[in-house]
Amino acid sequence: MHTPPKYTTLAAWPLAICQALEAKGFDPEPLLEAAQLKRSDFLDQPDGRVDVNLMTRFWQAVEEITQDPAFALTVSNYVQPMHFRALGMLMLTTENLESALLKLGQYSELISNSVTTRTESTDTLIGLCIDPIPEITIHSMSVDSFFATLLTFSKQLGATSSPIDHVQLIRGAPGSPQPWLQKFDAPIHFDAPQNCLWFKREALQNSGVMGDEKLAAFNEGVVQEYIGNLNGQSLSAKVKTFIINALDEGEPSIQTIADQLHMSERSLRRHLKDESTSFRHMLNETRMELAQHYLKHSQLTITQISMRLAFTDTSNFSRAFSRQFNCSPSQFREQA
Repeated sequence: MHTPPKYTTLAAWPLAICQALEAKGFDPEPLLEAAQLKRSDFLDQPDGRVDVNLMTRFWQAVEEITQDPAFALTVSNYVQPMHFRALGMLMLTTENLESALLKLGQYSELISNSVTTRTESTDTLIGLCIDPIPEITIHSMSVDSFFATLLTFSKQLGATSSPIDHVQLIRGAPGSPQPWLQKFDAPIHFDAPQNCLWFKREALQNSGVMGDEKLAAFNEGVVQEYIGNLNGQSLSAKVKTFIINALDEGEPSIQTIADQLHMSERSLRRHLKDESTSFRHMLNETRMELAQHYLKHSQLTITQISMRLAFTDTSNFSRAFSRQFNCSPSQFREQA
């Protein structure tokens, strides 16, 4: 029996990439075929889902044929809010762009469940951050295209001409940063510890969209139903996603996760036991998976990693890591 892919993204993305390729004079069909994708499938069902592993292959083929590290920035010209279906409508009916951005971060799983998306806020800035999931490889071009699309949306929905304060990208610095500087009209930080697009809060609050409260509530219900159907996955997989999202705010309690899943703590414990696991085991396992990922693939310091994983201090993190892997975080990073 065919098992559906666990990590997927909206079919609207490969359609937009195909349009961007054709605009530059490239035939997308050989690239789709090399990635085992069919354009006809997306045209028939633009709100369908695409295996993220196949999308990564497609992006790799695109990078090879275009020989343009900034090509993904042009894909945003071919994506509209309506391509995000009910989530796009929800963004259009919120009271302002700040609310729209927060909803996008909350329900980004509709667009792709291959990363963890979260928002960070200061008094003057709001950042939409994309955190990798340890076992999934995504192409840096996918992050570029998503951030460029968010900028395009913000302008379409009434933001000022320069809503971006700065951009953080994990990807290495290209030969010329000029395309990124020109696109975002803001400082670009490559080799950053995270992928984050930082908006000026004032620019978002001063821009109005439709602001229809009843229609927004209806659209939000449709989004929640879509994601609920999409997540025909085990309870433990859902718990893991909530743990990843929560760690930046501190160590989550089982009650916090149970509340997010709309169930009692006792019921959550029972269901996890039925899946041969426990909340404490999942919390420790998720922390260690993320620790390995950050040590291998980021420039975060040991202290920064311990804080991101909600350990009380660096020594506690180091002891937990050493118990799990029989080496210190520093030794693991050197070996990796």
